[in-house]
Amino acid sequence: MSSSGNITEIIALFTPSELIGLDLHSSTAIVIDVLRGSSTIIHALKNGANRIVPVGEVTDARELADTYSTGEFILCAERNGLKVEGFSLGNSPFEYDPEIVAGKDLIYSSTNCSKALLASYAAERVLVGSFNNLTAVIDSVILPGRIFLVCSGKMGRFALEDAVCAGMFVNEFLKDNNHEVALNDAARTAKMLFDFHHRDILTMLKESSHGNYLMQLGQIHDLEFAAVVDSVRIVPELSLDKTYVFSTFIPKARNKEEPEPPQPTYFEPVYRTTAIAIEPGLPDVSFIDDPNI
Repeated sequence: MSSSGNITEIIALFTPSELIGLDLHSSTAIVIDVLRGSSTIIHALKNGANRIVPVGEVTDARELADTYSTGEFILCAERNGLKVEGFSLGNSPFEYDPEIVAGKDLIYSSTNCSKALLASYAAERVLVGSFNNLTAVIDSVILPGRIFLVCSGKMGRFALEDAVCAGMFVNEFLKDNNHEVALNDAARTAKMLFDFHHRDILTMLKESSHGNYLMQLGQIHDLEFAAVVDSVRIVPELSLDKTYVFSTFIPKARNKEEPEPPQPTYFEPVYRTTAIAIEPGLPDVSFIDDPNI
């Protein structure tokens, strides 16, 4: 079904392959790769990277690099949690220091995140979301609308950490008192997972399959970094031509009791509550009366 009237549709997808056959026209896609694509992209842009060009394969990254002048770009690629040989940076946010990435284009290929970004290109807007920038992403989305929560997963399979993060997005969208909110089954499942794990995100990351693997590689600090909620107000977004990711800074919502500042323009907080069950492509919707579901 397509979004209409006063209904916001939240459609969670646990892998990018579930985008096949769906109509993304006039929708917003939020790509989630908690470990570690989302936090890496956010941190690189925060530290001054000019833009990030996602590519699917390592060979594609090398070919694209041949079109750049020396010194204008940095080759970044990761496979199975490790930096690819011959590339300057991998997929840890701690590699993307300002003195390294400021003013540079990053040609970026990761096992999961870059491919999820490319798979979502048909959406009107494609954003990068995580625990780190969750509220900023929420504030940047125009409601009502149709929103796809695209979990990058792990090598085409379900990843717990991405699903829990998607559930946190669902939880926030459900606080909307201004619009009815419709959920597909995956969005409802993601919220259940978030409800179960929300008290200790870091422990969830450590217990997840990919988190445990990264810990074995000695990358516990990356998990600690990814677990911090609302640490930044940076929202990475694909350009209109869907060729690169740029950074948008979203100002913090102003408390209504505070005096009106002259600059800049602030986003007013929006409170969200109702839920409707939906299935993409089906005309019928069923209303859920319990706002806690």
